[in-house]
Amino acid sequence: MTDPAKRGSARGVDAVLHTSVATLFSNLVTRPTGRAVRVAIERQIREARGASLSILDFSKVGVIDYSCADEVIAKLLLTYGSPSRPAQAYFMAKGVSEAHRGPIEAVLNHHRILLVALEHERTALWGPAPVRLRRAWDDLDRLGQALVDEFAFNRGLQRSTAVAWLRRLVRLRVAVADTEERFLSLPAILDSDLAGRGGGRSLGSAGTD
Repeated sequence: MTDPAKRGSARGVDAVLHTSVATLFSNLVTRPTGRAVRVAIERQIREARGASLSILDFSKVGVIDYSCADEVIAKLLLTYGSPSRPAQAYFMAKGVSEAHRGPIEAVLNHHRILLVALEHERTALWGPAPVRLRRAWDDLDRLGQALVDEFAFNRGLQRSTAVAWLRRLVRLRVAVADTEERFLSLPAILDSDLAGRGGGRSLGSAGTD
């Protein structure tokens, strides 16, 4: 079994988990299917024993419908985005296509939640983000990581306004606070020492309930 994570020093994230969501099912349809996938992902998060970033790989998924996207994507984001979250966890999607985007975006819009996606090797913020929030995220993602003063300078903002925007991105779970002064976009974590070099673990090794 491959080690799913490499430990790092960023305060916001201790481990990166690479999960192929097609290991259990190549087509993600119906709620029972989605529930089985979500349970396996949640087991990985528990086993990480620390704050984690889960990379959900859809590259081998043929079809995903609304009910399955709701059961996997929405429930993970809502559960681990709430103040009573069972663990500190962040999520990114990779290997997503236009066929996946429709049902996933519909779920995100319905629940008014956001997801960072790697689409055609480019990062994007999916979901109902207002224009100014999307621009703030785009700027941080372009920088990768930034000190408050650097972010403020790049956006032409007062320092207090820059802090407010960065903290809002963290509350929405699409960025991480490394320190009180330094913030990272989720994709930037993959370029750091946290991501490791070989890594990952499929959902099949996590099992289902």
